[in-house]
Amino acid sequence: MPSRTLRLGLGSAAPGLSTDNVSTTEITITRDDLPESAPAPETAKPKHRLQAPPAALRARTALLAIAAGATAMAVTGSAGDGASPLASAPSPAPLDDQNIKPVGNLTSDDTGPRALAAAPAADLTEFSAQLSQGTKIKKEQAAAEAAKRRPLVASPLSLGAYDLTSAFAPRWGTFHGGIDMAAPLGTPIHAATDGVVVKAEAASGYGHWIQVKASDGTITMYGHMASSGVLVKAGQKVTAGDTIGLVGNEGFSTGPHLHFEVWKPKGGSYVKVDPAPWLAKQGVRLSALGN
Repeated sequence: MPSRTLRLGLGSAAPGLSTDNVSTTEITITRDDLPESAPAPETAKPKHRLQAPPAALRARTALLAIAAGATAMAVTGSAGDGASPLASAPSPAPLDDQNIKPVGNLTSDDTGPRALAAAPAADLTEFSAQLSQGTKIKKEQAAAEAAKRRPLVASPLSLGAYDLTSAFAPRWGTFHGGIDMAAPLGTPIHAATDGVVVKAEAASGYGHWIQVKASDGTITMYGHMASSGVLVKAGQKVTAGDTIGLVGNEGFSTGPHLHFEVWKPKGGSYVKVDPAPWLAKQGVRLSALGN
């Protein structure tokens, strides 16, 4: 019976490498050894034949083997001295139990971390005094600046808070020597000028009045206040715009309002002048006279 020789190769050497370690095996297979349904060896394709690795993979495997050998030699030492680098490393010094000190049993010779004594607190008395003095000076400067910004003459009642109901003119068979500014009870009354309060008391026909004398001798008079509406006293210094009283309805009055007059010194006495143009010359705007 004819027979076929099947050569099983474990691989061939990569180009340029030695073939001393490459072997092949030949196995003789008779036709009786093949199953009847198996095709002839000439046409059958083996399903379990080991594929030869490509040349690039074989070369890479050889390089890896060389590298592994070099690493092993580095660890175990060269063949000349036979000593291992790990074996030649010095052993750590043994701990000296005598030099170990437990925490909480420190002596004056220890140089480890420790809490330092706090520095003595600085005396801040002088600093506090200077701060208080500086605050006082700052407040005085602010007050002086605010005083500079205040008008020299102010409206007795704030614009929009009143209605001008009567002018400086004849009225009811007599002469009305001031202007009437109608406003709700309790409306603040402001000093028209800087000056000194010369009177703050009851007055016939005016209920209670207040008189303020300016440095040039001009007197401004405010009338028809209740006693509780007088907020200043004689001898008190006031500044233009200060609240000195509250609108009332006392004396000869037909409703809550402020009667305001301006007296100018003349020949040792005083004369009444029209408050409207006097205020206008000082830059104070008044409401229009109502019917």
